[in-house]
Amino acid sequence: MARNETPKKGIHPAVALAAIVAAGLVVRLVFLVQIERSEFGGVLSLDSRFYYDLARAISAGGAPPAGALDFNPLYPAFLVVVFKLFGAGLLAPRIAQFALGLFTIALIYAAGARLVEGPRKGRPSAAITAIAAATMALLYRQFVLYEGTIIATALEVFLVTASFMLALALDEDLRGERPMRLRTRRIPQWVSSCILGALLGAGALGRPNFFLLLVAAVPVWILLRNLRKRRGMVPALSCLAGAALFLAPPIVYGAALTGRVVPVSAHGGINFYIGNRPGSTGVFQPPADMRADMRGMIEDAKLKAEAETGRAMTQPEVSGYYVRKALGEIGRDPAWWLGLVGRKFLVFFNGIEVPDVPNVIFYEKSCGVLAFLFLPFAVIAPLGLCGLVVLFRSGRNRSVVSLFLGCAIASVLLFFVNARYRLPAVPILILLAAFFVAWAVREISRRRLKSVAIMIAAALALFFLVSHRTMVRVNESAAYTFLGNYYIANKDEAKAAEAFAEAYRLDPEHVEAMINYARILRKRGEAQTSVDLYARAYALMPRFPRLAIEYGSALELLGRRAEARRLYEHALSIGRPGEQVLACRLLAQAALAEGRRDEAIVWVKRALSIAPDDAKLAGMLEWLEGMR
Repeated sequence: MARNETPKKGIHPAVALAAIVAAGLVVRLVFLVQIERSEFGGVLSLDSRFYYDLARAISAGGAPPAGALDFNPLYPAFLVVVFKLFGAGLLAPRIAQFALGLFTIALIYAAGARLVEGPRKGRPSAAITAIAAATMALLYRQFVLYEGTIIATALEVFLVTASFMLALALDEDLRGERPMRLRTRRIPQWVSSCILGALLGAGALGRPNFFLLLVAAVPVWILLRNLRKRRGMVPALSCLAGAALFLAPPIVYGAALTGRVVPVSAHGGINFYIGNRPGSTGVFQPPADMRADMRGMIEDAKLKAEAETGRAMTQPEVSGYYVRKALGEIGRDPAWWLGLVGRKFLVFFNGIEVPDVPNVIFYEKSCGVLAFLFLPFAVIAPLGLCGLVVLFRSGRNRSVVSLFLGCAIASVLLFFVNARYRLPAVPILILLAAFFVAWAVREISRRRLKSVAIMIAAALALFFLVSHRTMVRVNESAAYTFLGNYYIANKDEAKAAEAFAEAYRLDPEHVEAMINYARILRKRGEAQTSVDLYARAYALMPRFPRLAIEYGSALELLGRRAEARRLYEHALSIGRPGEQVLACRLLAQAALAEGRRDEAIVWVKRALSIAPDDAKLAGMLEWLEGMR
């Protein structure tokens, strides 16, 4: 609520905030119970499983992965702290993330009150703006969905909201309108700037593409805000110092291991390429010869880069390779790329929530409380854009809003649009939407209907022409692949078969969908159809050793042993130790089936040279050597 502003009638803003937060608490408690009872409550996507397993290993005394970081370290660090305090499990992280979600609602309320502060007469009511913003945050289901997901998004949303709120307060302080205080004590500008930088630095460990832009832009903004009075250097440097507290450790760690300066993690290059390669539609769609999950995609991208360059590469080198490859494509056809950026911009404000963490989809289907959270992004976006126009006309807080919203949009346009990448921008759009609502209420109360009618017409035009249109097709194939893997892990092959069949139907050109469906067909006895699918997949992804092994096994069922043997040898030449041992074992079995015992012994010995402690291989060798 604005300073010295008291509502003349109606409910007190503090009571309204308490009611909104209480409602948010009830929603999250019900959602938590429904998750725990849901069939999918304990299911983690491959990305979530990676973070969970890594944090559990580190909290138990294990060492971080060797080499440069190829993941964002914020969330594993958060999980390690939670596991150290409460033990490993899914309940404690979810409760912690729900608590952050409630704090986020409170911060959105506080930012809404500050967004309209200042001496200008006739400004929209701070109370209405703050209450409307907090209510919108309560009714937006994606916040609750991602708070219940084992992924960093809830932390990122909290950090961007906290840093935006602090930037608004610092802006007032820098203008000399309202010094920041802790009770009665004045907080020096360099202290608040340092805290702001620390929030941004922490955020960069979870979402580098967004927060690193802010880390670069906010100190410049602080400097320019005080350019005439020449007092901006100290707070600007303090902001950078605060960010460095979090950014320096991973950068120094990566440089010490690789000899290269890598900002946070070494997997941004492949994401940049995916979002800017020929054939990109502006959303996450990896090449057909790469898997769709984070870890699989990183592995496949490295194999592909090494095959194309003919040399072994570190992860920072792989990232740099894909950045250069994407820039080369952009340079060859800049007009096409500008059109792609324009499409991403429209998709950014489109109402479709493009998922990239599959289990979120199933939460929506199995947690009934989400039906009560009915406010869609398709409504928030046009209201927010109209609020931006009104805010610019009012002359208040323009620099802070432009800075944060501009960086949020740019961070997505540089890569690709999905719900998770877009979510940190939603608190700012919600605040702008609430500002527009408060402005419209004030204008209507003063009978200034013409300006309100024009802006409402603009909001409706944006809704029907941009937000409400079907601009992208959400491909749920990856979600059904995830579901199939879940059923396989739970030994429910019938349901797994249905899920994999649906994944293939939705995306018959993707390698992962082909492989999983080929496995189902093979188990059903449809050997030739299975082989045909494996052949299509292998033509797209010949560097995937596990695929070569499975394809070879399917060929053996049809008696095509020579072709199978060539595939096993190929897997042996490109695979990792586990796949090399499996290829040797299959080659030994194939040789033995054709009566070539001595050749089988050679293959088993080669497998033992890779895995000398494998008791089964040692027993197999002993049995072969004992044959007469």
